[in-house]
Amino acid sequence: MDWTMFRSQIDALSPHYRVIAYNLRAATRSGYDSPYTLETLSEDCLRIADQFEIDTFVLVGMSMGGYMALDFALRFPQRLRGLVLIDSMAAAYSDDKKLRYAEAFGPLNIDGPLPRAFAEWCAPICFGPRTIEEQPELVRSWVERWTLRPARSVYGEYRSWIDKSDLSDDLAQIDVPTLIIHGEDDAGLPLEEFGLPMAKGIRQSTMVVIPGAGHTSNCERPAEVNIALLDFLKGLPS
Repeated sequence: MDWTMFRSQIDALSPHYRVIAYNLRAATRSGYDSPYTLETLSEDCLRIADQFEIDTFVLVGMSMGGYMALDFALRFPQRLRGLVLIDSMAAAYSDDKKLRYAEAFGPLNIDGPLPRAFAEWCAPICFGPRTIEEQPELVRSWVERWTLRPARSVYGEYRSWIDKSDLSDDLAQIDVPTLIIHGEDDAGLPLEEFGLPMAKGIRQSTMVVIPGAGHTSNCERPAEVNIALLDFLKGLPS
């Protein structure tokens, strides 16, 4: 997915706050073939903040963006006023999940666009069953957009996060107000297994569970997520 998945949040927040959304390296139609890591993406984020001359800010990351945001919070804590983690996790991937994802993502190391079969395989991982039933156009629109991305770029993105470090024991080092938003029906990163442990591990955390949402809760239930974000931001120390 790309920065447009935050369009509803941008619309809700921009009347009150300065909002900057950007694409990670692979999230473009032109693609990005060179290897990179989550640490590389953290450094990209730091460079963007420096470019815009932003000293401290609230960092929002969804899914793998949350993996990057956790790395950023641990490496550059002096730059953060707050942290928002949407449908993300601190743990490493299990060997079983690594094997399953290798079978799915491995064939993407090819020239050409992302195969439609892969895009359709992603849909029930990214969207909850209620969203698939009630918002089929939303799901279809993202499937169509995914098929426009270069397959090898998606493969490279997968390689950036599949061997991520387990940061569970490092969560206690995070000492900024943190909002954790998680879809109740997240099939990719189930709430009980990943969302709740993060909330327990970060001292200044607030947990908001989004009913009826899957792995992309900010797209599936934007109104509820926007309320949670605005409440969190209003409560931050000035």
